[in-house]
Amino acid sequence: MTSLPNHINPGPLPVVSGKRVWYAAYTHFRAEKRVARELSKRGIENFLPLYKTIKQWSDRKKKVEEVLIRSYIFVHITRKEFLPVLTTTGVMTIIHFSGKPVPIPDWQIQNLKIVVGANVPITGNIHELTKGREVLINRGSLQGLRGTILRVKGHHKIVISIQALNYSLSIDIDPAFVETADAGV
Repeated sequence: MTSLPNHINPGPLPVVSGKRVWYAAYTHFRAEKRVARELSKRGIENFLPLYKTIKQWSDRKKKVEEVLIRSYIFVHITRKEFLPVLTTTGVMTIIHFSGKPVPIPDWQIQNLKIVVGANVPITGNIHELTKGREVLINRGSLQGLRGTILRVKGHHKIVISIQALNYSLSIDIDPAFVETADAGV
């Protein structure tokens, strides 16, 4: 039996064996797009949140796609696919806590997909945001997104979190588009 080097050992695998679950894979700096291409070639479902922005150089401006969450890519895998992910060039590890890989709920990945597909201004924030009310966006291009509402400098913002990464995103939203999460259930 081949053993893995410690830096790519996923630890004990989740109990769910045949079911695909989302995990966050930590990558080398600026290797996210290359890792996404390689995983796709291997037939491994992955999601790399990208957003469009304008970059300013001294002589020109250019519209480019940037990685939303640096050094992370999300993989939707079964137990059998841990090794192919971990041996992909550029992947350092799958995020784990207390030696166990941390699954990411489907709704959090769905939130990211809604945000990057909506083409709205996005601001990243790596601090844990705990204040505010759980809400659901009930209309517009972000319909279905769940998160926490926050009042910042007189503006309403919706904040979504990926707890496993301690990462949050905030976007400007019209308060009329938001209802409390329990009201939408």
